[in-house]
Formats: sequence, structure tokens, C-alpha cells
Amino acid sequence: MAWWLQAVLLSLARGCSYVEIPFSDSGKTSYMIARSMELANVLGVMTYNIEVVPPQTDGEKYGYVAPMSVFRLPMANVSTPAEGMNEKGLTVSALILGESVYEEVQDGGLPTVSADKVIHQILTRCDSVESALDYLASVRVVPGVLSRTFPCHMAMADATGNSVVVEYLQGKRVVYRNKPRVLTNDPHLDWHWRNLNTYTSLSPSFPEQNNFLQVETDEVGPVPRTIGHGWNLHGLPGDTSAPSRFVRLFYLRGYALHAQEKLDEAGAIVLGTALLNNVFIPYGTVAADPSMMHADGPEYTPYAVLKSPAERKMLFRGYRNTRWRQIDISKLDLSKAQTWPMEDGTLGIDDITSLGSLATPQQGLVQSTVV
Repeated sequence: MAWWLQAVLLSLARGCSYVEIPFSDSGKTSYMIARSMELANVLGVMTYNIEVVPPQTDGEKYGYVAPMSVFRLPMANVSTPAEGMNEKGLTVSALILGESVYEEVQDGGLPTVSADKVIHQILTRCDSVESALDYLASVRVVPGVLSRTFPCHMAMADATGNSVVVEYLQGKRVVYRNKPRVLTNDPHLDWHWRNLNTYTSLSPSFPEQNNFLQVETDEVGPVPRTIGHGWNLHGLPGDTSAPSRFVRLFYLRGYALHAQEKLDEAGAIVLGTALLNNVFIPYGTVAADPSMMHADGPEYTPYAVLKSPAERKMLFRGYRNTRWRQIDISKLDLSKAQTWPMEDGTLGIDDITSLGSLATPQQGLVQSTVV
């Protein structure tokens, strides 16, 4: 089974995106977390389910909801979460970080936990970011079968708005207070923070800074002048690499929030959806690595998640059916295992042909002639 897992995991691409959107919740600031998963499935043995995972063993206190990557292998099915929220509103999102080096086993030292199982351990044992950090400080996170080819860093957030990123670099645990509230993939997080400095020429304002240079021409009028919209974002990277996705999520979220009043929950869902759409990867658009032969396949976005830790709500959408479906964790019995398919077999399209109402002349379109 380990060989099959290694083969399947080689087909995993290096793309995931995460961003938090602040919104007003009864006078307090809460956060809507938008996260996309990008994977390839060359060998055709992977599916995705949404599952309730109850506490099972001693020390496990909390149930959680997670989108599961299900590997259908010859000897058994193996499920693993890369994402989840528990009943206390603690959330964990694991995103690939290829340069990760986990801790080592030490004789007579702290107990060990496999990196394959650390998300489960955190979500079933911890009720906040701080308690999760305490837990990680009490164990040594060592590589497992999955994590040897699927190394990750983790974004953790809770109902109070506390947000951190945990990375394992050169065998040591590194904790960042995630004040930018964005995460993608390689390189390590503080590299991405420094890289934001490269794009300070971007602006939320219409570009008029060169108007003082204008000269009048008979043929084309004043030059230089800005014609059309969007030039304030000129230079914003548009590719799907991790550095480019990080920059886009940071600046686009910031400019969107700058241009409008404080969002409510619905507004945060709309903005989160827009940001996820911006990093959505259509199947076949990202080139596979030829050095990996047939193991590396087209990367795409099989699912995305919106989650509100304070509200205990998670929204899910698939690749084919991109309509959101919501699970209210506060209304679930987390002592019982449950499952939902990530895709429901439809495109989520409603036929509204028969639902139209007759318009009065006043409600009809006003026709005009353009001269």
C-alpha cells in the first residue's frame, strides 16, 4: 500500500490558496476563510468527500467536519484531511510546502505524532489556536508515508480571530503570527511577505500621477493619459504560481476592502468567492512536469471551501458544480460519522424558464437609439 500511496502522491501538484476576509459580526470583527485545493489525479484513484469525524480514542474531545481526500487503493481506502473545522471553531488548513523538513525522533524525548495525522490530532484535542500551539510544543511532528511526498505547512485560525501559520523548516517548528492572513505554497512564508514589497507600484487609485507630463497633440489629444480601467493593477502577476497567487490575494482583497464599507457575512462570502475565482485553475492549463513521466498530471481545483470559525459554518463547492453548499457545524451531531459527496453529479444549473413573471410597460426595457 505504501508504494501506491507514493505513486498517487507524486501526482499531487504544488498549488493551494488561503485568504481571510474580515467582516462585521454583531459589532465585532470576524473572519471568513477562503481556501482552494489544487490537485491532479492522474491514476484515477482519488475522490473527495465531506465527512464528520467524531472523537474516537482517549484524549480526543471534539468532532470535526473536513473535506477528505480518499485514495482508493488495491488493499484499502485511505482518507486524509487537508482541511477542517471542529465544534469549537478551530480550523486547520494544510497547504503543500515542498521545502518542509519535519522534526526527528529523539530517544527519551517528547512523544511523536506523524505529520499525516497531525491535523486530526489538533482538531480532536484542541479548542483554540493557542491550545493547538501548546499541543504542537508537547510533541515532535515526524514525517509519515503521506507527508514524505506531501509535506505541508498549516494555517490555523479560531473563533476569536487568532491566526497563525506553522512551518517545519530544517527540522524545527516555526510559528508565524499571520497578520497578512494569506498563505499559498513554496517558498516559506516570510519570503512571501518580503515579496509583497516588490509590488508597491500597484495602486487602489486611478493612475493620474503622470498627468503633469501631458502635452497636447493634434492627432490623438493629450498624452500621456490613462485610457480605460484596470491600469492601477498593471504589473499584478496573473500566473498560477504560488508567489503570484499570494500577491494577487493580498492586494485584491486589500483594494476590495478599501473601496467599500465594512462587510457583513454575506459580503464576505461574495468577496471570498471572487478571490477564489481569481485563483481557480481550469483543468489542463498548468503544464505537467515531464521529468515525472506519467505521475504528474494536469493540475486543477477539485474543490474550494469558505468557513467562518465564529459562526461554525463551512461552505463547499466542487470543480463541476461550483454552487456553494453549507454545513452548519453547530447543528450537527458530531458524535456520529456522516458523509456527503463533494460533487453531486450535476452542474448546479437551475432552469428558470417557467419562473419568469410578465413585466408591465414600466418594468420593460427602455429602448434607445445610439447615435
